[in-house]
Amino acid sequence: MAWLAFALLGWPVLSGAPAHGAQDAVLPFPELHKKIAKFGNRPRNLWTYGEFTAWGPVREGVFAASFPRLLSYTVLQKISSFSVLPTEPIVQIVICETEFPIPGLQEGRRFAIARDAPAQVLEMLQGRSFYARLRLSAPPEPLWKCNGKEAGAESAAERAEPEESADRRRRPGKAGPANHPILLHFSDIARVWKERGSHPAQTWVYGRFFVDTDAKGGLFIAHEAGLATRRTIEGLLASAAIFPFGERFDTAIFSSHLSGLRIERKAVIEIDKEHPAPVREIVPAGGLLVRLDLEERPKIEPPGGENGAKDFFSPLVRLFSP
Repeated sequence: MAWLAFALLGWPVLSGAPAHGAQDAVLPFPELHKKIAKFGNRPRNLWTYGEFTAWGPVREGVFAASFPRLLSYTVLQKISSFSVLPTEPIVQIVICETEFPIPGLQEGRRFAIARDAPAQVLEMLQGRSFYARLRLSAPPEPLWKCNGKEAGAESAAERAEPEESADRRRRPGKAGPANHPILLHFSDIARVWKERGSHPAQTWVYGRFFVDTDAKGGLFIAHEAGLATRRTIEGLLASAAIFPFGERFDTAIFSSHLSGLRIERKAVIEIDKEHPAPVREIVPAGGLLVRLDLEERPKIEPPGGENGAKDFFSPLVRLFSP
């Protein structure tokens, strides 16, 4: 009987399949947003599966995808001037951590996470959109067709990407070398991503942020204060002479271990230059998903503050500020 018990218990490990305990839950991805109250923002023993569409290739072990098709808040605002908040989230985005190469993965290509090899759910938040962070337990199943010539080109690109990332970390120069500290406004985060990659070192940001979710479990989502209003006005007036038409909608995902941190949805927090937030990760998904560590308590303005005009015109203020 001992050999039979070993065979039954040892097979998931030897086969490379994830071993789930009796307390583990495996849910289809469309059900996750309904379970946040039960599992919390940092769930334990929760796994998921489903079909997704990638926002781009794997870079430094991470990539973003949407369920089921490509749609981000940036894309949604291009479609309509007004945001609609239905009971079912329109935008569902995941950041996937992977130790596996995924040949051929690029923007617009669909893939499946199988039910018998689900991904572990590390985080989930719901605000203007539903966000989850997953850790793949096996390579996903590609749902696209790839010819031989294209596969060869992709293989060469995948070999070059780690070399370019390593070179970017080593390379000194004018383009902001990774060993040189840099402090910048959150609205300039795209420059950092282009120069320093998905996991920039010694990079800090400051700015004012409109909070999209209550802070729970040390996690919350926010975006640059005033940005959503500017995007709405852009859609209504289409006045590129006054407003920066096409302004990208970047999202900040804050992670904090500060005890007793209480920040309500629709509040505005201010991170100043003297106490900036370190940037841990940048992943493209229509706009950029930017992970920030909140190491010090920010200034918090409750919902309905009096600085709406200041936030709305902040790009012009920064433009003419020394």
